[in-house]
Amino acid sequence: MCGWSCGRGIKLAVDSNDATVLEPGETHADIHISLSASAYELADVVSEVGSWMATGRVDDYIAAQLTPGGGTVLDHAVSYDPTTYFGSQAKPLTPLAAKGVVSALVNDHGFKTVYVYYERGYDYSGEKGVAFPGGDGLLHPHAVLTWGEGPRPILGLMKFNGSIKVHGLVIRGVDFPLGQGVESAAGSNVIIEDCIVLGSVYFYNQDTFGYPARFTVRNSIIPHAFNPDDVKEGSPNSWAGNYRPSCVKPGGGCSGIILQGNFISFGGFAPDFSIDNNVDGYPFIENRSDERWGLEGFAPPGPNLLTHPIYFDSYTRHILLRDNFVFGSGGSLIQLRAGAVMRNCAFTWGNQVFAFGKGVFDNYSDPVYPGYADGHRSLGQDVVVTHAGYHDGPKAGNALSEGVKVSAPLVAFDRFLVLHDLNPNDPADAGRLVSDWNGDVHARRDGLIYVEDEFSEGGIFEHYKGRERQTLAYWGAKTYNPDGVDLSNVNDATIFRWYDAQRGNAPDTTTDIMDIYWWLREHQGPEIKALVRSFIAFMQAPVGIAPTWRTKAAACSFVPDLAEDGCRWDNPNNWGGDLIPGSFAGDTVKLNGHKVFFQDHTLTVADLDLGAGGHLQAVNGRLNVSAGPVCSGGGALTTDESGQIWIKGYQGAAPLAVTVKGGRFANTGTFSGPADIHVDGSTDPHGKAEFLCAYGAAAMTVRSGRKMEIVGGGPRVGFDGTGGEAAVLTVEAGATLRFVAGENGDLATIREFRSGVNGTAAPNVVSSVILEAGSNLEADCTGRGPGTHTFVNVDALSNGATCTAIKVDPNLVASWDTSGTELKLTLAPA
Repeated sequence: MCGWSCGRGIKLAVDSNDATVLEPGETHADIHISLSASAYELADVVSEVGSWMATGRVDDYIAAQLTPGGGTVLDHAVSYDPTTYFGSQAKPLTPLAAKGVVSALVNDHGFKTVYVYYERGYDYSGEKGVAFPGGDGLLHPHAVLTWGEGPRPILGLMKFNGSIKVHGLVIRGVDFPLGQGVESAAGSNVIIEDCIVLGSVYFYNQDTFGYPARFTVRNSIIPHAFNPDDVKEGSPNSWAGNYRPSCVKPGGGCSGIILQGNFISFGGFAPDFSIDNNVDGYPFIENRSDERWGLEGFAPPGPNLLTHPIYFDSYTRHILLRDNFVFGSGGSLIQLRAGAVMRNCAFTWGNQVFAFGKGVFDNYSDPVYPGYADGHRSLGQDVVVTHAGYHDGPKAGNALSEGVKVSAPLVAFDRFLVLHDLNPNDPADAGRLVSDWNGDVHARRDGLIYVEDEFSEGGIFEHYKGRERQTLAYWGAKTYNPDGVDLSNVNDATIFRWYDAQRGNAPDTTTDIMDIYWWLREHQGPEIKALVRSFIAFMQAPVGIAPTWRTKAAACSFVPDLAEDGCRWDNPNNWGGDLIPGSFAGDTVKLNGHKVFFQDHTLTVADLDLGAGGHLQAVNGRLNVSAGPVCSGGGALTTDESGQIWIKGYQGAAPLAVTVKGGRFANTGTFSGPADIHVDGSTDPHGKAEFLCAYGAAAMTVRSGRKMEIVGGGPRVGFDGTGGEAAVLTVEAGATLRFVAGENGDLATIREFRSGVNGTAAPNVVSSVILEAGSNLEADCTGRGPGTHTFVNVDALSNGATCTAIKVDPNLVASWDTSGTELKLTLAPA
């Protein structure tokens, strides 16, 4: 049987307002864009600079303005001007001018990150796009942001083509108009945050190297995915539309999909649909639809369009749905696979709301259940499904008013409610069972369905039904209540009573579900999370299953819940069923020798006890540990992809293994315990990783008999901080500092570097490296040709090490040089 997803996906640190923290690369540009009369075209730049300037060299001019010390363009000196450069707020560029400039800054001038800022109050949907995915490692993506006052800027379709994935982009605070959103075969590791998208978010395909599309949508409003075209005259007039659009569609091959804190609804279908038998399922026709749809009176296609708020392709994997309010039809295409985790989610007005389903591929080579390996061991925790979407129209039939369907083994349910396909407090709601289209009576399907052929006696999953705790389906004509949940007040748990309580109305004032829809979609994205949690607590309370979460810091002990994942930090059931560590900064943590995957945004804990052989691996987000970790007999810390671990030193006696495959490891205290350190950036698609030996006033010692190894030239290793404090790396006698050339022969340098944690502020520390007498420095020079490489470049260097170059081309001779603050190796022809 396959295991769980460990929570892979693109998540970065967040601030106190739950906004993604953007960390600029070591060379960075902010380009401001406007449609105001004062915005600069390229010709305007030339006019202001002087006749010697050429439009084809404007990017060179701006690059020089943004480079400390300035530069020379066409034999003219250009001063460094970080305040009023062309592209600053004082001198914004038009979108057309900015497009070429941004491309050149990234591709020709080597700027590691470029943030594009659109001025508020303007509609850019008719302009060419300016942004490019990319950046300097997963921690340093490019970004699309906003500036100025007024309404949020409106952007047109953001589409990135190509067959090779380009990694890194944050899109925040912008709106997309009707039928337009974000689509990409080439973009990956993209975060869409606090946006309003009146179209689709669609990523798809692996690239030729096998890297999948990966994206996160958080704190955003995606209320429908209407995709109308030009009006076509006929009987009736129609919009061509698009078949089967969805608000969010991770297409084939996507892996690492995070949907968190969003309002997502409908897809390409809506209640004002056409019920013309000849046109249903394809075009939009004139139907006097609600003007708030923005369809100019046209109506979208009917229910047999098979559109869905979310459409997971058959082999989408590593899925996290958390804190979402999903409104509208779900159907068989919201299929949770690949160890999918759904936590704190609300679904309403759906038919066949979602399914825990099987995938079509088997990457675990399971000989027993081929085709099912990526469907099982998924989780639904603190989930509410309510109020069926009984729809009328051609081929709508019985409206598929199923609640939740399970067609995969070992799916675990915890506080999982499927309540009230009809409003029990509104007798008139039963009228929805009679079709307005042809008078048929809709059948009331069950709320929680285990596919009979698979789970019945003799079925392949007969003995593989997952654990159910506080699970209730009070839906249709059948009640499923295996735990005997108290039903005496179940009719108080309706979305209508929750909404009326939110609005200060008397209970059951509201009976139209669309009143709730229009109210929800008017909220700002960051507000949705609180509304979801309020709704879930409201629905849990009448049936007596609302958990009592702790309200202060506590001692947290990891005990794997093996009926669920048993490995994730973000699962409360691995911590005794209470809030996860980091919910309060004073929480203390014991891993009890287990391997635990950290995946969240930014959490802080007071301490970390790994136990005997415990291993913490951060795959995304940032964990701050306010003290040095402890372990007995050995332990391990690993950062992977975009994960970060910050610790205040390590002074234990047991050996610690520190591995930096991606993300960032940072030491902020005295790290003097025995540790073997390996840094390679192997899981960052850019080959980047960051290892801060000392951040601020901190010191790290590689103890005798231990090794620090740095592979390739991608990793950034060394020092950063503020305040001018001492940051020290010491390699003791008997210890080894080893550099290994990467595939292209590149090697790393231990140095001060701008991590971006402090924005564009340069490192302000007094850095020193001490290589004690009797220590060893080895350089594996495989693949390197003639030339000089600097291994150490700091404020103070003491070198007593035995320096050795190994695997040197036999036609080259190696020589070492310690000159002041640098340690260099030169390979010269023999």
